[in-house]
Amino acid sequence: MKIVFSLILLVLAVVMDIHKRKISNRLILAGLMTGLIFQMAESGWKGAGVFFINVSIPIILCYLLFLMRALGAGDIKLFSVIGSIWNLEILFVTIIASFVTAAGMSLCKLLYHRNLISRLCVFGKYICQVAAEGRLFYYPVKSQDKKNIIHFSIAILIGYIIALEVAY
Repeated sequence: MKIVFSLILLVLAVVMDIHKRKISNRLILAGLMTGLIFQMAESGWKGAGVFFINVSIPIILCYLLFLMRALGAGDIKLFSVIGSIWNLEILFVTIIASFVTAAGMSLCKLLYHRNLISRLCVFGKYICQVAAEGRLFYYPVKSQDKKNIIHFSIAILIGYIIALEVAY
């Protein structure tokens, strides 16, 4: 039941992300509430503690990427929903597999648009600027339509499927 619910929620998030470039907070809230119910059904009141820890971990781990605008709030919330429903193993494998998948998606997109070298130069300049000034800045995204954007929710869905394969 958890698998089906999680898959439906993630597919809905992907559809929202693609069409609106935003994931509804109502969908996130429904996922979190269901996650709390699953955790408490499995572990009683201890499940509430597990829920809060598992929801907090993605926020802590991904906060710097959010500050740089390299990762959206909706994506971090999706990780929190997965954590609320599942255990830490599924959560961490999902996060790792999602970032590896997103790297692959990004590389394919850069190669397709033939802008790998120019984007690596932008990245290099960004790293130099952060190192020189000792603080984070928004990562520069030039206005090249959708060439510089991937829908990370797709990577999260794929990462979740990989996590299920690893765990089961």
